[in-house]
Amino acid sequence: MQKERLSWLVKAADAQWVVRPEDDPEITWIAAKPDQIRPGCLYIELEPGTASRAAEMGAQAVIAPSLPVSPGYPCAKCEGDPYDAFCRIAAWYRRQFHTRLIAIAGGDGKTTVREMLYRILSQGQKASRSRWELTGDLGIPETLLGLDDGDRFAVVEMACTTRGSFKRLSKICRPSAAVITGVGSAHIGSFGSREELLKERLSITDAMDGGDPVILCADDPLLYDLNQYVNGDILYYGIETPCDVTGKIVSEDRDGTVMDITSYGRTTRVNLRLPGRGSCYDALAAYAAAELMGASIDDIRYVLEAFRPLPGRLQLLRASNGALIINDCWTSSPESVAEAAAYFAKFDGQRKIVVLGEMEDLGGYAVRAHFEAGQQMASAGAELLLATGPHAEDIASGAAAHSRTRVQTFPDARAIAGYLRTDRRPGDVVLFKAGRQSRFEQIISHVYHDKELTPLAGEPEWRRKKPKPGKLRDVRDSRKEGDG
Repeated sequence: MQKERLSWLVKAADAQWVVRPEDDPEITWIAAKPDQIRPGCLYIELEPGTASRAAEMGAQAVIAPSLPVSPGYPCAKCEGDPYDAFCRIAAWYRRQFHTRLIAIAGGDGKTTVREMLYRILSQGQKASRSRWELTGDLGIPETLLGLDDGDRFAVVEMACTTRGSFKRLSKICRPSAAVITGVGSAHIGSFGSREELLKERLSITDAMDGGDPVILCADDPLLYDLNQYVNGDILYYGIETPCDVTGKIVSEDRDGTVMDITSYGRTTRVNLRLPGRGSCYDALAAYAAAELMGASIDDIRYVLEAFRPLPGRLQLLRASNGALIINDCWTSSPESVAEAAAYFAKFDGQRKIVVLGEMEDLGGYAVRAHFEAGQQMASAGAELLLATGPHAEDIASGAAAHSRTRVQTFPDARAIAGYLRTDRRPGDVVLFKAGRQSRFEQIISHVYHDKELTPLAGEPEWRRKKPKPGKLRDVRDSRKEGDG
């Protein structure tokens, strides 16, 4: 965060001074959680009863809904929820910059698209992005407070939390463009149906200008033909449906895909070193957004071809005993389980094992989704399926029709780790798939230890040593002029 006067921040929060400091110090850090407090910061008391701790730790001032923390200590009172005051500060701060902000939302692939797009836009320009964990109601304001004058672009990932959160966060961010990777089933338990999920994700566009681009996946039936529902200029990408940015798969294998991407009458061949068809859609979304932001085709292709799987997303690891580990436990949904099963089917091994955990927040869809997950993993050739979580029995039921697949259920991840630790074989191919709450990465670390694992497709250096300076062209303008 750049230096801002304390009085400006209090005014932006629409708070009223209770005890005003004698001077007007400059603030370079705003803390919204107790573990973020540092000397000289402004503390927003989102957690009741923590303001006194901020004072003890040297915060310059506190904004809180309560009375003064201690006699003479600088504090301002906000009406209503202090979270709203925090958001008002973030919205005010974001307006200080001319940064073009691209919001990424959707069921699956958000983080990969965000990282791809950020890396493309960083070629010769300064850009920022939301950190891994800063994608929700608290993380988005924190991300905005990290902007500075040099940022020409900001790529912000938005995760569904509660109804209305996207509309609220988009008003804070004021996106210049939005990417929706798909509707999917993630968080359907909180929203009730895919149609309600669609409404929530489309609400990102409510705060956008009518001419701002909205980039959608044409192969998702719920996202196609939405011109009358979206406040923005829609651009589609897809593989099965001819559209603005179309991918044609030339060849694919276990390690990646060769794809021809056609956009504005020009075709570019990209050699992706990423597994699964889902990665092709991620690359198309990043390609479409980057081109609209004026990135060169050379930069787009360079980054996409250098990109490797992110940790926990179909990441292929080699254990010291020769076993292959597929780490896909960053998140889990019915769509990503199907993708993981299709990838797992491409492997041959002396023994194929799937460790399957919970898909979270599916509500009434959970029983069927976990049953189908068991079916898919058994059909993909799993000889041993180890399941845990509230729906482990549903997973086992789904796999029951496949006599080749032996299923065992466990009370928790620790029990699975203990089982695998005593039965490790050199020819194993082991897929770990679950949502974040299952913490399956701890099973991998316990069974194999980090020093025993080597990524088979390590992340290469993607920044050029000498980024080429130059003006980014605006493709939308050139399209109007007839430049193909």
